[in-house]
Amino acid sequence: MPNRKPDIPTSMEDVADLFGYGVALQLMQTYGGQDVEFPKKLRDGHEWFSIFGADVAHDLCHFLSGQRMYVPRGGARQTLQEIKALEKLGKKRHEMARLLRVSERHIRRLSNSDPPSTPLFPELDD
Repeated sequence: MPNRKPDIPTSMEDVADLFGYGVALQLMQTYGGQDVEFPKKLRDGHEWFSIFGADVAHDLCHFLSGQRMYVPRGGARQTLQEIKALEKLGKKRHEMARLLRVSERHIRRLSNSDPPSTPLFPELDD
């Protein structure tokens, strides 16, 4: 029987083992689909203090100091309609990625893709 929970991607196992599954899941929920750069030292007021608490935020930065890590999202895929709606609101791709918990690459790929074609004679497609 596996030693890890199935909702933690393999790339997050070290974080889950060292800091707990709650921290790994919070990292995925907050930054899923993005590359996160872990600063060598946190400045006062950094958002990680409110997300993880001071001790965990400092420990995360110490453990992953200066590294860039892709944080998997581990969630369901979003639709093109949701992305288009956010584009109309003027959201930037990194904002959409954070809101929808998908990668910026996925946002770009869907945004730049051709819309699905509509058949000229749908009744003949059966």
